[in-house]
Amino acid sequence: MGIDLLCKSAQELGIYLGERERERFLLYLQLIEEWSQKINLVSYHDQDELYELHFLDSLMCALGCDLKNASRVVDLGSGAGLPGIPLKICFPHLDLLMVDSRQKRCLFLQRVIDRLNLSDCHVIWERIENIGHQQEHRGVFDCVLSRAVGPLSVLAELGLPLLKCQGRLVALKGYDIQPEIDAAGRALDLLHGAVEKVIPYSFVGERGRHVVVVIKEQETPPGYPRKPGMPAKRPL
Repeated sequence: MGIDLLCKSAQELGIYLGERERERFLLYLQLIEEWSQKINLVSYHDQDELYELHFLDSLMCALGCDLKNASRVVDLGSGAGLPGIPLKICFPHLDLLMVDSRQKRCLFLQRVIDRLNLSDCHVIWERIENIGHQQEHRGVFDCVLSRAVGPLSVLAELGLPLLKCQGRLVALKGYDIQPEIDAAGRALDLLHGAVEKVIPYSFVGERGRHVVVVIKEQETPPGYPRKPGMPAKRPL
């Protein structure tokens, strides 16, 4: 795909990449390639896959949330910075928090923040379940982002406590999404969330992917999220 095709595809999403954005994507790619020699960051075969299946895929979150008018955004289990970093490059006004439980990946994310000179961009080395009970993070975000973190029932428990009422949880998902949505019904009822929309998209050679958007309708009950590990071990 390359940077030129990324720019063209982004423009089809209503996202314009100028020279500064292009330079940041190029540097971000270089950092991923450099650090991938030391730690397991993200699976890819070549640069084209990074541009399309990871960078462009991350930008699909813009289909599910009005990021132009959003302020505070949190990326759960950010790993290599996906989808948070590509979205921060394209929407520099966002106040972005990235959370990951693995220290080496957090070190990488901090390096990206420093090298790309990203302001209002922070990383926390912590379990998501813990930050969901911290006053400075609970109920303050406009949008929660998630990519390859867990099933929707688990994401609801991890993400909804962080959102403002009427905030959106935006999850990038694969092809067969309806069984996962059905299985999350009880969790969404308990946590006062509801699936607002499901947006299909696809890349050449794939069956297809989906953006799943969950809206927070009321305050999350205070007991959620449960202790670290519990949401994944015993989904609601």
